[in-house]
Amino acid sequence: MAGVALAIGVILCAVSVLLGFEGRAFLGRPPGGDFVEFYTIGKILNNYPPARIYDPQLAVALQHATVPAMPQTQMLVFGQAPFIASLFRPFALLPYAWAYLAWLGFSAALYMAALAVLFRTVGLNAKDRRTGFLLAMSLTSFLFETWIGGQVSVVVFVIWALFFWCHEKRWPFLGGCILALCLFKPTLVALPALMLLVGRRWRVVGGLVAGGVAMAALSVATVGLDGCMAWLRGLLMFGNTVATTGQHWNRAKDAGILAFFEQLLGNRTPVAVVIATLVAIAALSWLGRAWWRSEGQSGDRALWAATLCFTLVISPYAPIYDTILVVVAVVLIAPQVSALWLLILYMIPWVTQSFAEFLHLQLMTVSIAGFGIWAVLLSERRSEIAGTTSVSHSKPRQEESTMTGAVQRWATGRFQVRSRGLP
Repeated sequence: MAGVALAIGVILCAVSVLLGFEGRAFLGRPPGGDFVEFYTIGKILNNYPPARIYDPQLAVALQHATVPAMPQTQMLVFGQAPFIASLFRPFALLPYAWAYLAWLGFSAALYMAALAVLFRTVGLNAKDRRTGFLLAMSLTSFLFETWIGGQVSVVVFVIWALFFWCHEKRWPFLGGCILALCLFKPTLVALPALMLLVGRRWRVVGGLVAGGVAMAALSVATVGLDGCMAWLRGLLMFGNTVATTGQHWNRAKDAGILAFFEQLLGNRTPVAVVIATLVAIAALSWLGRAWWRSEGQSGDRALWAATLCFTLVISPYAPIYDTILVVVAVVLIAPQVSALWLLILYMIPWVTQSFAEFLHLQLMTVSIAGFGIWAVLLSERRSEIAGTTSVSHSKPRQEESTMTGAVQRWATGRFQVRSRGLP
């Protein structure tokens, strides 16, 4: 199944690239998908004042000039933090079709390298690594939405893979610094940062703060203070526009809890907002309780897997391409994941957008939330087992200590018994 999916994806991508060299659309979609947004940002940094990367009029004009096949009503707004924009400057030096081809190779290499780091971090054997590579590479969230779609979620994937590598190496401060790189998409790091505070992981928090300061300085160096202020104003303006007019992204491509209830109940009704808010508060409270009670080691991977899943579900906007983070969650607890969960998480992305468009039911939200709930329960069971084991071992140690003290008091002369010699 994975092989067939990969073959289909590569063939479709090749056709799209070939038509892209001729400036033609494929299946009604302009060549490169969303990559034109990031290519244009690189163009602005290379040829215009850097702060203008948040000038929507300039960006849209360049997008349509770069890809004439784009519908005239389409516009792609760059909303990421300024420091990530420099990544696209080298690609913008190439003609668009060649730049997209280079991005395809770059993003695929990043994704495979991150998978290799993850598999080594959790200690998967060779057979499971092969299966994992096939499933992860052919997952529609990556293959079609992220890779062919020209999205940057693969960069977030790499950051989380490196974070967990540092986590396993017991380098918490460095891990926090690396996680700060994810601040170009704040919605994907806000909940984990909150859980780190609740769980009292102070060294990771310290690294995250230090990294955040460094990213802020890098943003100022990239676009200046005016550019940073333009970014913040753009975020506020867009948020206010959505909140007051009811406009929103394509909800069929959104796995967040708010979009789930909007589709289920119809548009942005007060009932949908209230229910989504209550569910989010309940999920945050339960996850926060698990983090507060955790001791840093017992069940930690399962807790992180649940946190990644809840991050996607609770996020105000969780596009399908960002759900590749579920791969990280699955790999973290791979030995405990059943074949049924693998099948659900692999197959649902194939049909979830159709269900959302025609039946108004976002199955991706249900599957990710379900896996996150299961991961929290797994973490709690492990914590209970660890707590029971520690209590059962404490009494024999106390008895041994008492016996050792008695022997030391009773022993005299050249037959004195030393405590280190006792069994």
